[in-house]
Amino acid sequence: MVAQINRLRDYCSRKSLDIIQEFTIVESSTRGERPAFQKMIDFIKKQKSKVALVCDKVDRLQRSFREVPILEQLRKSDKLVLHFISDGQVLDSNANNSQIMAYQMFVMMAENYTNCISNNVKRSFEKKLKEGTILGSTPVGYLNFNKSVIIDPDRGDKILQMFNHYASGLTSIRDMVDYAKTIGLIHKNGKHLSRSQIHIMLHNPFYYGQMQVKGKLYPHIYEKLIPKSLWDQCQDIIHKRHSQSTHSTKLNFMLSGLVRCKYCGLAYSPYLSKHKYPFLQPPTNKCTGHYNVAERVIMDELERVFRELHFRPSDKKAFLAAIEKERAKALENRTHSLSVLNEQAGQLRNKKDNLVNLFLERGIGRADFDLQHKRLESELLDNQYRMAEFDSRESQFYSNLADCVEIADSCYFLLKSSRFEQKRHLIKLITSNLFLEGKKPAILLGSPFNLFVKTGGRLTWLGQLDSNQRHTD
Repeated sequence: MVAQINRLRDYCSRKSLDIIQEFTIVESSTRGERPAFQKMIDFIKKQKSKVALVCDKVDRLQRSFREVPILEQLRKSDKLVLHFISDGQVLDSNANNSQIMAYQMFVMMAENYTNCISNNVKRSFEKKLKEGTILGSTPVGYLNFNKSVIIDPDRGDKILQMFNHYASGLTSIRDMVDYAKTIGLIHKNGKHLSRSQIHIMLHNPFYYGQMQVKGKLYPHIYEKLIPKSLWDQCQDIIHKRHSQSTHSTKLNFMLSGLVRCKYCGLAYSPYLSKHKYPFLQPPTNKCTGHYNVAERVIMDELERVFRELHFRPSDKKAFLAAIEKERAKALENRTHSLSVLNEQAGQLRNKKDNLVNLFLERGIGRADFDLQHKRLESELLDNQYRMAEFDSRESQFYSNLADCVEIADSCYFLLKSSRFEQKRHLIKLITSNLFLEGKKPAILLGSPFNLFVKTGGRLTWLGQLDSNQRHTD
């Protein structure tokens, strides 16, 4: 971090850029809000003159396309110039298509890197699940102890009493709140158990030896609190008390759970009109922009958008060739960059050794030694982080991008010819959001499909694609 800040300051000095404010943004760009990022944007908007935003690399500023519209609006209005010194990128209001495409490619690579990290975490989770070890906190009745899980000596027996009491069939979950108070069963936070907490506990298979993760059960290695037969008995009682003679038509609706209102953000619900025509009805009557809309209207718009993702053969061939060229260039750059970083690492280690020898020979005081040693350690860590990034960004990214081109090229045919579940999967894969603006569908494509646009017979890259954009063959 220190070495990175020093590089940025040196760059500003070389380019005669006055530093008016420094921002350190460590928050994730892929989940939740980014208050530090928004604070920086607000600061830029308040400036009366053009501002240069200087970052080490694109992925230090963003790792998704969420921020692209914000930055693009400031750049196009000549309010902002983006400088990414390690990526060799400078984008002002006069940036050409090649520069913009390169910037967007860096964003895509950063997003791909984040996805790789996410996949590593998922693999770690899968490994723990196969080994039968818990992923998160333990339920009431258990305790985390010495990197393992043990039965809570104060609550374990009371959990068994609770299941036995409910299995009698003579009490409701509402009554179980009072029963928990009677036997002294309280939550780990010291508060009395609520109805929802007891409901969750009665449904939790962990007590009989199974962990439930995303709807799937995995056997765990810890001691069981109740027998499986007792848990099943409780589930039968819950099911009988909450069973309803309802007929679900969810599987009959292609867009069930996928369409939301553009104005209030709530989801539309499917229903059958005249017992045979699939329709979508608004979530609430309070929103003035709501109308009942036939599912066919949105499917027609999806077909139109998917049809426009089809490439001309010459465009497709040229684009796949460009991807392969970029892949080869990335491999060459990676090899060179790793060589440079390895050389830098060797120099830093030599400096550390020389510093230690100088200290042992009493050629330098303790305070100066600690200061310089800490600086060298920081630069080595920064060096190792940059090397790890190069190791993670492999040519697989470009293979995935080529696959996306093939999917985009054939998505209209697949939408017309595939079976029900395949169509739903395709829609969810290619779109990021399906909205209704009153009676009008609005379709937002997900990354990278929102970048594949045909304009005037040639391939163009855009930061955002929505249903209001029109493309012609």
